[in-house]
Order: sequence, then structure tokens, then C-alpha cells
Amino acid sequence: MEKPVDPEDLYRAWGDDVVSARPILTGDVFDGVQLIDTDGTKRHKTVMVLDHPCSLRTDGVNLMPRLTVAEVRHRQPGKWEGCYNRFFLPAPFPGAEGPKQPSAAFFDACYHVSPEQLEAGTRLACLSDFGLNLLLQRRVHHFSRVVVPTFEFQNANGGVYDEADLVEEWCLDREEDGLKPLEAAAECVAWLREEEDGVRRQVLLRDPQRRSNVRRQMRGYLRKMRKGTS
Repeated sequence: MEKPVDPEDLYRAWGDDVVSARPILTGDVFDGVQLIDTDGTKRHKTVMVLDHPCSLRTDGVNLMPRLTVAEVRHRQPGKWEGCYNRFFLPAPFPGAEGPKQPSAAFFDACYHVSPEQLEAGTRLACLSDFGLNLLLQRRVHHFSRVVVPTFEFQNANGGVYDEADLVEEWCLDREEDGLKPLEAAAECVAWLREEEDGVRRQVLLRDPQRRSNVRRQMRGYLRKMRKGTS
């Protein structure tokens, strides 16, 4: 099993650096989400999104009506080499208290929430590609006791990760034109699903050699849109 050399390697962004225009993705952590326990008790907790990126949305834009999240608890001592029922969230994750008192998302404390419940909370952190791969590795091991190297998850999901980055970039760019994130995301997904040389750009993102070309084309297309010549 793998672990981070530097805790910061786990995160793409945390705290005030989290970009609201970024689409909700696996590993995102939200605070203040209302959960309903089995006895009907309602409580607000910190949670991590567990669904795979490809399972999060009905049409590439709108979130599924029911999402799986894991409860995040603070001050959870433990070692990466064990405690496989959890994914550690050490500092600089908000709420973590030093290297021996990290927060952690628990795979055996899961809930279902609606998009509205999730979005009513505050997004605290987003994972990096390595953080996402490590999360998938630990979750697979928790349920199967099989260890899959993180590079295998990167090979399988790199295009999906890059798509989320492109949607974020598109949304930030179109925000200047007054578009709301959901509208801009729909624009971006529609563009990605168009064909380039008979192949969807979305499919081209699966090839690491073609991703930079798709990104370059996207930036050129956005420039033309700003000039009103698309």
C-alpha cells in the first residue's frame, strides 16, 4: 500500500483556495452537510464524496439524485500502513491537528445524500490526482484486500481527471461573460462530446498523448467565443 511522502501531495486545493467553479468530484470534502441516521436523527457532519467520477452525473453535467459520501472525523490517530477502513486527511486539511491527529474519511460510515444536501455545505478540500488514486487504492483494498498500484488508477482515470480540470477552466473563463457554473459546464461538456477527426474529444482525453491537443483546442475555441467569431 502506498502513502504520501508530503501530506500536501494529497490535495489539489484546500480552504480558501478551493475554486467554486470546479465540478464536484470524487474525494471532495464538504462541511456542514445534513445527514440522516438510521434512527431518523438529522445531524450536520463533514463528509467526503466517494462515487467514481463517471458515476457522479446523469448526463455529464447534473449530479445524480443520490450520492454516496463517507463521514469525516477529526483527531483520528493511525498509520497509513494499517487502518484500511479510512482515508487519512492530514494537515493542511482544515480541521486536522498536526501529523499525529489527522482527520479521516471512514469507508464503513457511509450515507446517501442529495445534490442539494451536499451543495448546502461548504467545500473544504479537493484531492490531487495522486490523492484520488490513493483514495481508490485504499477503498478497493478495504472491500477486497487486493492492492492495486496507484499508477493503474491513473492509467484508467487520467482522462476523467483532465476533463474535470478542463470544465473548471472553461467555467472560470465563461464566468467573466456572466455564465453560471452549471451553464458553462454544459457548454464545455457539449464541446467535449463533439467529434474531432471522427472521435469525440472526450474519448481523446483517454490518450495521454492527445490531452494537450484537446486543451489547446479548447483555449483557442474560448478565445474565438470572446471575440464573437465561434
